[in-house]
Amino acid sequence: MDTAEEADICRVCRSEGTPDKPLYHPCVCTGSIKFIHQECLVQWLKHSRKEYCELCKHRFAFTPSNISQLMSEAY
Repeated sequence: MDTAEEADICRVCRSEGTPDKPLYHPCVCTGSIKFIHQECLVQWLKHSRKEYCELCKHRFAFTPSNISQLMSEAY
């Protein structure tokens, strides 16, 4: 029986969060698809041109200090 806990990983790149690249949860998804790196989300926004999660349909939530930077990078 494995007692090691599974680490949270990004749903895009499948990597763990680090101090310089923390994981966020910008929508209401749960479980293994809950987390994403900010950089991965920005790339997904550029590719998809959507402002909501395709899985849970929740409009992405950002902190006020990050929203203008994310949107300028996304478009």
